[in-house]
Amino acid sequence: MVVRVKRFWDNLETLEQKLFWIIQGIVIIVSIFGTFITMAEQVNRSAEMLCLANVVVSVVVALFVRKTGYYSAGFFILIIYYSCVYSPIQFFFCGATDSAGPYYLLVGPFLSSFIDNRRIRFFSATLTIIAGFLVFSVAWLHPDWIPIKPSWDIIYLDYASNYVLVALSLFLICSFAINAYVNERIQRERLLNKLDYQSKHDSLTELYNRRHVIQYLENIVWHSREKFYMFMFTIDDFKNLNDTYGHVMGDRIVCDVAHALWKIVNEDVGECGARYGEDTFLYIMAVDSDVDAFVRADEFRESVSNLTWSFDSRLRITISGGLVPCRDENEFDRERLLKKVDSLLDSFKTRYKNQVRAMTD
Repeated sequence: MVVRVKRFWDNLETLEQKLFWIIQGIVIIVSIFGTFITMAEQVNRSAEMLCLANVVVSVVVALFVRKTGYYSAGFFILIIYYSCVYSPIQFFFCGATDSAGPYYLLVGPFLSSFIDNRRIRFFSATLTIIAGFLVFSVAWLHPDWIPIKPSWDIIYLDYASNYVLVALSLFLICSFAINAYVNERIQRERLLNKLDYQSKHDSLTELYNRRHVIQYLENIVWHSREKFYMFMFTIDDFKNLNDTYGHVMGDRIVCDVAHALWKIVNEDVGECGARYGEDTFLYIMAVDSDVDAFVRADEFRESVSNLTWSFDSRLRITISGGLVPCRDENEFDRERLLKKVDSLLDSFKTRYKNQVRAMTD
């Protein structure tokens, strides 16, 4: 039973749906306790039956919502019942203002605030406020309609007991609403962060993707490009590697090269590593000179050639790439510079292997 309830609860998608079932549970519990309190007061047999009817109506509405999924309609039905039927009758049966009836006249406007549909929410709130006002007006203009005049002991007992019930109900509902809102906001933020991460990162290697690195060049690098260099490199003979070892091992090779790149990227100084294509990577490095840039690129090339592979201990992977300073006086457009580097990689795939070349070479 507990497992089924938990599964049902986890399948609820919106805050309105969760609030509906929490409020239903609280209302049913309060109605049952209200029945016992009314029986203890021995004020009016009809009031006892009305409390029991309240439980029946709540259960029927719950079944209706469970069957149809019309949560806003379920809220509205309950609110109209409480505000226009249950609360007014209970108000007069129990002694009007000499009872705790005024507490329950606030239930309608309060519950209206949890309706997700805006039109229904404001219509319901307006209707329940008017209904409550009319109840007070009728009691004032026609005091003879109040069938009983309870004793002071009954009045204080009624107010005290129902105050506790209503106060606890409001506290529990509001506490749950706040907690549910906070949890929903946290989940939404996690989802947004996840989507933001996925939009910026390559799904296979976890490096930044091509879309992000182009934006990074525009928003970060291009404003202080005198200290940045672009090193674009590709895995030598990657097509043959795929044909020989299969795409699964090919993906593993790509991931290991990406991991090696990620270990040398220093994001604290603005560097960035990205997977630019299937077997092509881009390393934006921050260094002080052309010589330093070349040394770092060549050290990385050598580190890749020293990688070992468990599926073939004899396999040695090499990379080839081109290095270009972002301050290039002849290139004022980052996309043109990227295309220039990209086009030169084609020559590396055929004429040059396992080496780094500057674009001025």
